Amino acid sequence: MEYRNKLLGGISAIALGAALVMAPEANAQTAAGTFTSQTGYKADAASFVQMGANGRTSCSTSQETVANLTITITPPAGNYVYLTGFHATGMGNATAATSTTVWSSTNLTGSPAWLTPTIASAAANPTGLIQVSEVYPTGLKSTVAGTAVTIVPQATSASAFLCAKAVGYFNPN
Repeated sequence: MEYRNKLLGGISAIALGAALVMAPEANAQTAAGTFTSQTGYKADAASFVQMGANGRTSCSTSQETVANLTITITPPAGNYVYLTGFHATGMGNATAATSTTVWSSTNLTGSPAWLTPTIASAAANPTGLIQVSEVYPTGLKSTVAGTAVTIVPQATSASAFLCAKAVGYFNPN
């Protein structure tokens, strides 16, 4: 009788092991997930380069007006402006006038400002090139979503060429 119990116990163990090995695979999820692929889109890639008013594309005008040098960046509704760079170039036009232009900003957290000084020059010794080129890797975020950011020079720069550009992107967060 003991022999018979051991034999049945052994056969039962073999049958149970075979059943476990042959059982179908159980998945933790019942439905497959959504497959994604990489794209060329990067959420914080610059999407605009903005120059002064009136759609300026040239920096060849001396004694430009404040209105024409003002940079206005208008985001889509509900989006913030992220400024990733500000670039300004200035140069005297050899008429011996000194200009110091401070660029102020509105609707940028921290109200950053930039200085573009041009020193008095004459035809014999013109001023060298003045450049401000700042890059903000994480972006300077606007204070209020959906509201334009402006970068404005304090005054017309006497006897100088000035060119400024703002670079950045828009994001709802």
